[in-house]
Amino acid sequence: MKFGACYYPEHWPEERWARDVELMREAGVNTLRIGEFAWTTIEKREGEVDFAWLDRFIALLKSAGIRVVLGTPTASPPKWIMERHPDLYKRDMYGHVRGFGTRMHYCFNNDAYPRYVRRIVGAMVRHYKDDPSVIGWQIDNEFGCVDTTWCYCDTCKSKFQQWL
Repeated sequence: MKFGACYYPEHWPEERWARDVELMREAGVNTLRIGEFAWTTIEKREGEVDFAWLDRFIALLKSAGIRVVLGTPTASPPKWIMERHPDLYKRDMYGHVRGFGTRMHYCFNNDAYPRYVRRIVGAMVRHYKDDPSVIGWQIDNEFGCVDTTWCYCDTCKSKFQQWL
């Protein structure tokens, strides 16, 4: 049986990881979900992808017998993408921008976003596709969050009108 949790190594000092992994192992955790909010740590600047820290964490999990479900980090685009595409921000029903750092702060219908998603997810797949520690992939876990899902920007309005 799989018994696991989610963990965000990018939010903890690397010196803490070994202790946390040991505590997980002692608790019987054999599967861990990671990576879903790590885009900023993986790609601090456009095109500069660095998996070294994630490789170290996955190796630590492997040494403890813990397998990985790797989340794609697409639920939290980095600030540099949002600055380059301010129209990517969601707007509430009053036209107010939701702002950076809120959950799912990007518009799902914006045409610029899929290009970035394909690039980061493609890089992750190429890097981890043959890693036996990675036993699954998660593309999202927050479908239908009404307070964070709806967007009222001009793109959404236009696409809704086209759909009608």
